[in-house]
Parts: sequence; structure tokens; C-alpha cells
Amino acid sequence: MMRIEVLGTSFQIESDEDPVYVEKILQYYRDRVNEIERSVATGDPLKKAILAALLITDELFRSRNSGGPGGDEIERITNRLIQTIDTTLKQSD
Repeated sequence: MMRIEVLGTSFQIESDEDPVYVEKILQYYRDRVNEIERSVATGDPLKKAILAALLITDELFRSRNSGGPGGDEIERITNRLIQTIDTTLKQSD
């Protein structure tokens, strides 16, 4: 189990991925959230989370369209992490 703290919310996830790798992903996400906080005047954490997710999705699509290496691998890992987070959140409800 790994504790995640993002946008004032804290929860635990379980993942088969290396914790160092998961922390790198979280840091990347936090960086995008910080970017949103600097450029958009909203205090709503949900809006920040959605905008950060859209920004990351835009980066993914641009990478795919440019023929960047590893697009399929990035998608596979992203989908697996999303499923893990969804499962963990459902279990904590």
C-alpha cells in the first residue's frame, strides 16, 4: 500500500508498479497541478484536478500524433494505473 496526497486529499493505493515509479508519476501530476494553479484562478480542487488531467491527456495525444516512441506503452501503463486507482477508491468508499 502506498499513501497518496494530492490537492488536499489523502488516500492509499495498491499497485504492482515500483513505488519509485508511482512517485515519479505523482510528482509529474503535481507539477501539472502547480502549473494550473499558477495560470488559472480557481480554488476548487476538482476543477484543478480535471484541468491537470486534460493537460496531461493533451500531452499524451500530441505525443501519439507526433509518432513519439512508447505511446502504446504509456497508454498501457496509464490504463493500468487508472484501473488500480479506481479499484482502490471503490474499496475505500
